[in-house]
Amino acid sequence: MNSNKLQVFVFAMLFVVGAFTGCVDDDDDEKTTKTTVKIGFLNPLTGPLEPDAAGFSWGATEAIKDLNAAHADYNFELVEVDSGCDGAVAGPAAQTLVDSGVVAVTGAACSGASMGANAILSAAGIPMISYASTNPGLSDATAYPLFYRVVPSDAIQGPAGADMMANAGVNASGLAILHMTNDYGSGLADSVKAAWETSGSLCGAGMQGYEETTTDFSALVTSIVSDDTCSAVYISSYITDGALIIEELAEQGFNGSVFAGDGPAGVGLYEKLTDNSVAANMTVSAPRAGSTFGDFEARYDANAADVGSIKTYVLTAYDATMIIGKAATMSGAINDNIKSTGTGFEGASGLLTFLDNGDVGGAGYDICTYGGADETYTCGKYWTATGGVQTAA
Repeated sequence: MNSNKLQVFVFAMLFVVGAFTGCVDDDDDEKTTKTTVKIGFLNPLTGPLEPDAAGFSWGATEAIKDLNAAHADYNFELVEVDSGCDGAVAGPAAQTLVDSGVVAVTGAACSGASMGANAILSAAGIPMISYASTNPGLSDATAYPLFYRVVPSDAIQGPAGADMMANAGVNASGLAILHMTNDYGSGLADSVKAAWETSGSLCGAGMQGYEETTTDFSALVTSIVSDDTCSAVYISSYITDGALIIEELAEQGFNGSVFAGDGPAGVGLYEKLTDNSVAANMTVSAPRAGSTFGDFEARYDANAADVGSIKTYVLTAYDATMIIGKAATMSGAINDNIKSTGTGFEGASGLLTFLDNGDVGGAGYDICTYGGADETYTCGKYWTATGGVQTAA
């Protein structure tokens, strides 16, 4: 065989081998390139909500998995940072996310953290969707631009809390309120107080505040226990300080009723108590999930023992991340896409529609009671703005 024929033969064999080994050209390589989308996640890895952080993270991470499964041309990444529970931690964390190149941010959980982060993120043109911040002040779209949340404002939880206590038979002039002096604690306490005083009044101990880092509640509880007019106490707290207050009430022999908002709600409270029996008959309100869509709620239920946290906020962490991810696959500005995606969004936490100021109306509040020593947590009633307190089916 001469050299020319040999070259032709070798070329032909290489062609055949290439056909059967799946070789692709440069154009095919370009077709398989994925677009990377980074979604920021502000999570309270430290601070008073640290016990719930793992659950929040699980919800957001599951959303990333589902987004990657649904969009073959994209590679979604979650960039998680510690937001603590105040702006001093969340502000620098938000800057880290800006520097990381995120398109939008899921979070924060605590209202103060969301406020601090928003100043940084909005200045960079980056929207954020909180999964748990409920301070009424965040409804001001001028003060907090590019801010959305998939949980209702505490301006709504106040009336729910007042109706919850009235339904339980609390004396119209027998309520005391203890609250953190941070953005969440004060906002919720003010809302509850305003709603309660539409038809009643506070007892002699009135409404008293404390720093969220407080660990000694003996003096505050003494002021309530020593006042014969106080037959009930409402706690606007997080989970750790809430547990300490409950234990101090029991220690001083308070025999009235104990109520709280969503801060300490959930079975995780038992992990913070040294004696679970002190929580017996304590009743709380927590945002109620609407009719769930998809299978994420079932996945949470199947893993609830390991995931823990407040169920509603695990669902909302998932939904906030999903909304951002879907908006990122659309053409146009991310903020406009979030608005459109968040209109009639069929989420794990219910049917969501953002109002003009970024709020959602919500589906009301579950009313849940602790069993105490048996570690049960039963949501036998719920509240809606139109129906008041109702018995769950």
